[in-house]
Amino acid sequence: MDTRHQFAVFALCIGVGFVGGALYEAFALVKKLLGEARGKNKFLCGLSDVLFFVCFACFCVAAAFAFRFPDFRVYMWIGYGLGGILYFKTLHEIVAFFEKMCYNGITKLIKKAKNREKTLSKRGDNLL
Repeated sequence: MDTRHQFAVFALCIGVGFVGGALYEAFALVKKLLGEARGKNKFLCGLSDVLFFVCFACFCVAAAFAFRFPDFRVYMWIGYGLGGILYFKTLHEIVAFFEKMCYNGITKLIKKAKNREKTLSKRGDNLL
């Protein structure tokens, strides 16, 4: 068994897992749009998860080819998982915070626009 460069390969696998966590954000957005939080479209949300893992597996194979990793080793999968966990504990929190800020801002604008429409329609009724 070739033990040279194992730590470097492990570190690259952590990086690939971290990028894979960022890739998951796109699929999480699709799940949110499909209504995962309300319990609707469970089949499509499950399909989204399966598609993520297929895309992540293809990404891992492409990264292994690009970085010329040795044969399959268990520590590679541990690195992918650890990278994903690191992403969700660090950058995901920041992305979720900004997503919540944007969502709240957009909902405030929508409510303000609806209130203006109601006010304008009430004024129009009084003038007739």
